[in-house]
Amino acid sequence: MKRTLLLAASLLIGFSGIAAASSEAAKIQRGSAKAFYCTGCHGYNGMGTKGASELAGRDAAELTNRLIKFKKTKSKLKMNLLARFSEDDMAEIAAYFASLKRTARDEASFERDISPILSMRCVECHSGDGEGAYTSGLNLTNHASLMSGTKEGGQLIIPGSAMTSSFMVMLTRKDHLRMPFGKSALSDDEIRVIRKWIDQGAKNN
Repeated sequence: MKRTLLLAASLLIGFSGIAAASSEAAKIQRGSAKAFYCTGCHGYNGMGTKGASELAGRDAAELTNRLIKFKKTKSKLKMNLLARFSEDDMAEIAAYFASLKRTARDEASFERDISPILSMRCVECHSGDGEGAYTSGLNLTNHASLMSGTKEGGQLIIPGSAMTSSFMVMLTRKDHLRMPFGKSALSDDEIRVIRKWIDQGAKNN
């Protein structure tokens, strides 16, 4: 009987933990959809810029309080940016930025910035039995495989030099061979952060 009760209690605790994790993940996802209002000043994924502090990896409660205070300031710019958001909205935005890997100000991160772009826009074709992986041998599921390049051309990324990296050429060319093949081009922000990451050494950070 005691063993049964302990098992039941363990299951309840486990289910509670799963539910809490699921709730937090949903909160972060909702926050990510609203975060672009902040990245115009604070940099792609909240990396920080010369004129604004980094947001990525900071404490969620601290960020929420800062956003609430920010909304109450008299600056028209600040008020207009946050006027549409409730305190719950701001808590979700803070949860999103808090979930991101923190790096030095204005430093791009493979884990935080590059991997999500590859996952959303590239790996469907460049992984497993995907056409791109089969044709070129280029697998984009992780840093090591990206840096290995293709089976024929080899290295596509020259750490420290986006200008001479074939990977950037494939993403920005203007003809029908531009990648992602047959789909919409990457956004200016996505191109900018990939270029920055390569120029900063294409680190597995």
